[in-house]
Amino acid sequence: MLLGHVVEPMGQKSPELSIVVSARNDDHGGNFMRRMQIFVTGLLEQAKRFQLDSELITVEWNPPHETPRLADAMAWPSGASPCSVRIIEVSPELHSRFRYSDRIHLFQMIAKNVGIRRARGRFILATNVDILFSDELMRFLTSQALEPRCMYRIDRYDVPADVPTECSVVEQLNYCRQNVIRVNGRDGTIDAATWKTREQSMIGGRRLLLPNRFYQLLGKALRHRALGYFSSPATTQGTWLRRLRKYVRPFYPSLHVNACGDFTLLAREDWLSLRGYPELELHSMNLDSLFCYMAYKDGVAEKILRDPMRIYHIEHAPGWISQWMRKERLDALGIPMLTWTQLESWVMRMYSQRAMPLFNSEAWGLGFENLPEKRISSK
Repeated sequence: MLLGHVVEPMGQKSPELSIVVSARNDDHGGNFMRRMQIFVTGLLEQAKRFQLDSELITVEWNPPHETPRLADAMAWPSGASPCSVRIIEVSPELHSRFRYSDRIHLFQMIAKNVGIRRARGRFILATNVDILFSDELMRFLTSQALEPRCMYRIDRYDVPADVPTECSVVEQLNYCRQNVIRVNGRDGTIDAATWKTREQSMIGGRRLLLPNRFYQLLGKALRHRALGYFSSPATTQGTWLRRLRKYVRPFYPSLHVNACGDFTLLAREDWLSLRGYPELELHSMNLDSLFCYMAYKDGVAEKILRDPMRIYHIEHAPGWISQWMRKERLDALGIPMLTWTQLESWVMRMYSQRAMPLFNSEAWGLGFENLPEKRISSK
């Protein structure tokens, strides 16, 4: 493996797929560069093996002064590849314009918007730098089966931090398959033992999802009449209503938003028409879910990619924690976040309106800024 050198971006034809991530060399979660190296090496090797016509866009947000830039810190695989690599930098000066910039060092969703807005691909996948894609998923991405007006989602399989590096991607994927910690699926997050039990109890190769479907139909039937009542401040204060909400799903679509920040794939025109993720100056939690509801409200159909198509997420500190535990930690740091309760309120209000409200201005994704960009080329 050789270290690539950096050249200025050159004009080229639009690829089929743009893969957008955000990062900074700050050791977030511990062993950050190791996890990112696994992601980059795996993606580029698979792109070459499956001939995935693609580009990897890394938005380097607010790079620390004391550490090397990602272009210099990463080992870039040598040889020609159908996946080009672009690194777009957002300077600390631009970062400082945002509220809470002294406490939030990476505005993850705004950073991804920077890449989404500048992506050239017909389709754009927003993901993260600690992910491995199964070969079955890569085959699908190269099958020319992607469709506009569809939002592709997938289950996330968490695996230990010690994914081996001195081996091929095929061996890494075998390790991941055999060492699943938990599964983040449509109906929640479950540990590996529970997931295996569910797999063994499948009937005819499909899980029983009748309760979920029942509540979807109930919500559709009652939404227009009950939505305003349930979302009004006066009624949600009642104790009996709070108890009822634990057992009855809210009256909006039941989408697969669990770990959606790790894999959300839409056509480029759909990302652009929605103006990307809501650019709220908050911790990134639940902003990705809000985007999914925006897309569905706008008429984009949800399509869930089924097993054996998977993404594997490399575990890191603090690991999986509940949203309430996360909120307690963020509150202690003075960092605001969009809670699930607030998200539900916004979504219910959104679905009570005829038009789909846009959160962002025309300047979304720092669209009016001339940002420096580098292209990685192998020696």
